[in-house]
Amino acid sequence: MKRKIIPYALVFILALLVPVQVYAIDFDINEVRIDAQLNADGTADVTERFTYEFDDDFNGITRSLIEKKGTAIENFSASENGKSLRVEMEDGLYKIYRSGEDGDTIQIELSYEIANAVEKFEDGAQFYWAFFDESNESEYGDMTIAVTPPLPAEDVAALGYEEAYGTERVTDDGAVIFELGYVPDGENANVRAIFEPELFPGAPAMEGTVRGELAKDQEQLENEAAAFAQNQQTAKNVGIPAIVIGGALLLSGIFLAWMRSIQRKRQIRKVPYEFFVPKESMSIPALLYFTNSVFLSPNAISAAILELMRKGNIRQLTEDHFELIHRKTDYVHEATLIELLFDRIGDGQEFTLQQVEEFTKNELNHAGYNDAIAEWNKGVSLEVKEKNYYEKHPDLRGAAGILGAIFIGLAIYTGIYQLSPWMAASIALALLAFGFAIGYTPITFEGHEIRHHWRKLKAAMQNLPAEQWERLTLNEKQRAYAYLLGSDPTTAERKVAAFTFAQTTADDSSFVMNPIFMTAVFVSAGSTTAASASSGTAGSGSGAGGGGGGSGAF
Repeated sequence: MKRKIIPYALVFILALLVPVQVYAIDFDINEVRIDAQLNADGTADVTERFTYEFDDDFNGITRSLIEKKGTAIENFSASENGKSLRVEMEDGLYKIYRSGEDGDTIQIELSYEIANAVEKFEDGAQFYWAFFDESNESEYGDMTIAVTPPLPAEDVAALGYEEAYGTERVTDDGAVIFELGYVPDGENANVRAIFEPELFPGAPAMEGTVRGELAKDQEQLENEAAAFAQNQQTAKNVGIPAIVIGGALLLSGIFLAWMRSIQRKRQIRKVPYEFFVPKESMSIPALLYFTNSVFLSPNAISAAILELMRKGNIRQLTEDHFELIHRKTDYVHEATLIELLFDRIGDGQEFTLQQVEEFTKNELNHAGYNDAIAEWNKGVSLEVKEKNYYEKHPDLRGAAGILGAIFIGLAIYTGIYQLSPWMAASIALALLAFGFAIGYTPITFEGHEIRHHWRKLKAAMQNLPAEQWERLTLNEKQRAYAYLLGSDPTTAERKVAAFTFAQTTADDSSFVMNPIFMTAVFVSAGSTTAASASSGTAGSGSGAGGGGGGSGAF
């Protein structure tokens, strides 16, 4: 019976968390034809034809064969279009050498003999075998297995187990055909055919009978199939409405939350916009994190340095040279950046951009540099979190988490009873529910205002008239340009001539150079350190009738 009793949904969720095995060769086995010709002496001559379609260059295919107790597999050979192929075997795994290229389709014929394949009892001689088992790691697109007696037979009984259940068909001359069709990987199947014992005079006789056992198995499988069908109908009656109702609740909740966010944004956008620099609500790196991207680029480091210069922590001596004025900072991440630049890269009081380049070119410093930048990012994230611009909604998120757990249970339930579309729907809804439960932290009205105003400022600065820029205070110019440099370096570079802070001020905190050079240094440093940081066998045989195996390629 074609049953999947493995909880597919659970397997699917685990697959998202556990790295999957990476196969060296990408291929499909489109068609498999297995012919088992039984002989009068109880042996079986087996011919297997595999049609492979490759999506990679390859060296050959593999076939694992597991012997049933009391049998032996002998005289294994392989050929293609009548031409013999080289075969190597180790521990039941045969490697057939036939190299080719991406896009090739080949048909390989395997031949071997099974000694003592037929068990002759008083009332019948049976061939009971598994040509593959759960150790098989390849899917078969279309499989057919034929079992042919030495002479035409009349009193034939046949039964397929697991993947082969219900696929058997007896021909007019007594051959048994098992038409399995598509076979997933990791599945078992046994084929069983019983013929008149007189057809096998050379096979050793065994005491007892066998047809009653097959009839008993058939009755049991039919009962299981009937129970499965009944349970499947129950699953439809219970599971499908539960999925539909739960899905409607989840989607409705998400839609309402989305509409609430849209309404807030519309309310803010209704106010006519005139260019201005928003009031100081957080540091420039935190603004970039909150309004632009949570993944702070190396450009944001330059923006953070400009911010420290604006606040008077740092003074720029030359284009390449910076001096520390004082260490008193407003935020932890500012102290972290000062420690990296002045204490680890510089001499404790000064640092140069050339020192940054030399420091990051040394691979021994890469881990320390990356750790410091990660700590700086963490500090920026902490500042944003402390501003409370995100709502929590624990009750709503908790309800979504409960719905996600329910959908996982429904996915397992419908998967067991082969309601594949509803299983897939349950998995999708579970992922959506868990994603909502984890990630739903809507921005407050004030947070939306901050985002809107700074994003509008960035857009406006692309074509900002010089007279509007000149009306800003020095503090506003410094904050606006630092934000532009961190969020849109292309526009910042284009506007550098108009926006360079070359004025000499009384507090000696002005910028005396083009910050684009400094940005290029940190982009290069980030690239260098990032590059450094980034720098089949046979199974045991699971078939009830014994035997097994699988297919692959190399």
